[in-house]
Amino acid sequence: MGSLIYEDKPHYDIWVKAILVLPVAIFLIPGLYLITSDPETAIGLFVTAVLMAIIYWAIFPRKYCILDSKVKIALGGPLSFSIPFDSIETARIPKGITLGINFVTSFSTKNAVEIARKRRLNVNITPSNRELFLSNLGKALNNWRDYNTRVR
Repeated sequence: MGSLIYEDKPHYDIWVKAILVLPVAIFLIPGLYLITSDPETAIGLFVTAVLMAIIYWAIFPRKYCILDSKVKIALGGPLSFSIPFDSIETARIPKGITLGINFVTSFSTKNAVEIARKRRLNVNITPSNRELFLSNLGKALNNWRDYNTRVR
């Protein structure tokens, strides 16, 4: 699996949290209202709200881990997304609009990090401490590249 070098939590801003809670609330509140008059509809609304919450839990990042040979984005449960160091060109503060795989949890670019990959879509994340994340990723990438250059 690899040794953990650095770990950070995603930065969720208040607007993203509100946008995530709103659809669930749209199904929960009418469900509570209808529980006595129309229980079948209320149960359907509750099930929909629970399914939405499970999907949110599964696809939104829990933590960003820098390991000795990859960056791992831990999602809900056993799900994760890995970016091997051999596919990373650079990690940087994004400039302008970026296209790629977005694990963005904030509408602000204050915490955004863009991981540019070779011949693949870039990955955008929002760690809580961008500067520390970039510093640790830069060191880990350099160590990995130095080691792999010497071994070959």
